[in-house]
Amino acid sequence: MEGNSGGVGGGGSGSGAGGGGGSGGGGGGNDVELMCKTLQVEHKLFYFDLKENPRGRYLKISEKTSATRSTIIVPFSGISWFLELFNYYVNNSADDQDLFSKELQLDTKVFYFDIGENRRGRFLK
Repeated sequence: MEGNSGGVGGGGSGSGAGGGGGSGGGGGGNDVELMCKTLQVEHKLFYFDLKENPRGRYLKISEKTSATRSTIIVPFSGISWFLELFNYYVNNSADDQDLFSKELQLDTKVFYFDIGENRRGRFLK
């Protein structure tokens, strides 16, 4: 998910809003937490919360540093596509200098995946 610095940001218009067409979305009082996992990478914490509400299931991914917290909501129908995109970047990052930015549209949301690089290494944003 992360090279040496960046990570899952709040980027893309899918940030923090629920999708349409029966897809889940965050923020409701009727949300039930089905599973949650936490991952620490260097100084960042990543939270993966699978939740369900009357509109359906969704995955809430949050990145927390000491100063900021960014969250995206992924409709349940898009979780496998997210995994495919993460695998694309992870499996090709070490040997491929020409990784491409990708765009994923799910319902009314558009997620952008961009590769960045700085003095600490490559990262997905």
